[in-house]
Amino acid sequence: MSTKKKIKQINLIPLINIIFLMLIFFMLAGTITKIDPHKINIPESIIKNDPLTPFLTIIVKKNGEVFIDSQNRKKELKKSNYLEIIRARKPSEISLKIDAETPSEYFLKVLKILETEKIKKVVVETNYVKK
Repeated sequence: MSTKKKIKQINLIPLINIIFLMLIFFMLAGTITKIDPHKINIPESIIKNDPLTPFLTIIVKKNGEVFIDSQNRKKELKKSNYLEIIRARKPSEISLKIDAETPSEYFLKVLKILETEKIKKVVVETNYVKK
């Protein structure tokens, strides 16, 4: 009689299934954050931000540069393009991200512009700090 040795094969399918399940779990359990291209330091607050932020965001850097919708289109406060974007979209709510070191004159100019455009709600974004 001939004795044949059985070659044992490793079944990789269960291992692949476990790896894919772990990958899916970590993708769903992790948080996805947007990277802000403008690198501004927003002020701190002891009040949490409203999770429902408006769809139009105005970003003011400490040197007075104004950006709209986190895109790299530079807009000056006095240029008509800045107002044209607001007038074209006609938002009722605006999210305002201002650098913590921005002079108050820029903040007041933006608020005056938003007031003249009849914006009903302005959300100023801050970093929540536990005290």
